[in-house]
Amino acid sequence: MSDDDSDDDSDDDDAKFTRLTFQIGDFLTKEGEFGNAAYVIMRGKVEIRIGRLSKNPQLLATRGPGDVIGEMALFDGRAHMASAIAVDTTVVNAMSREEFRRRIEEMDPVMRGIMRLMVNRVREMADDLMQSDNEVNWANWRRK
Repeated sequence: MSDDDSDDDSDDDDAKFTRLTFQIGDFLTKEGEFGNAAYVIMRGKVEIRIGRLSKNPQLLATRGPGDVIGEMALFDGRAHMASAIAVDTTVVNAMSREEFRRRIEEMDPVMRGIMRLMVNRVREMADDLMQSDNEVNWANWRRK
């Protein structure tokens, strides 16, 4: 998807996606910082890491083409809960905070509420993970 391929009918410049390239070791997002964009990975790989400066750092996932990262911070306005680090030369299409919020506001209110609940649950799970000294078995995870 290039800037010209956006599905948006708006002429607003914020509605366009911006193509960015990250080299190995570059941060797309940093845990604890506020985000300005969500990224659709077009090519490459990104590791999602949490607690990189803590006594219990964890690799949560590896993401690749078609995956979206950075969206939770835009959805709920909170800081990134994890860092996203390129482990391969990675090309993304970036969606601005403004465009993301505009698209969220166009959602059905019930679906928007469900999405907000899902984001909160994921953040709670991540918080629990960081409080534990043990590796978490996600299949057996449950709220305390």
